Amino acid sequence: MKTKLQRWGNSQGVRLPKSIVESLGIAVGASMIVEISKDRSQITITPSAASSSIRGRHRIEDLVAASSPKAFGGEDNWGKVVGKEVW
Repeated sequence: MKTKLQRWGNSQGVRLPKSIVESLGIAVGASMIVEISKDRSQITITPSAASSSIRGRHRIEDLVAASSPKAFGGEDNWGKVVGKEVW
């Protein structure tokens, strides 16, 4: 397949035909690994084994698993009670 490198905002990208995406079983939002050969003559794009997005959305289980344990460090003090909140 022959294609062109295209500008998207400040980045560049290559579009993959729908038939290739479907044959790989990937979807929009899937994680990909991009590698350059040692002699810099080839670019390899491989679906990440950990890719588990669903229709371009992230699963909460994957987001929590990928988070730092420090992200769940307990409760925060949001200040004194205002209004009818029950604490």
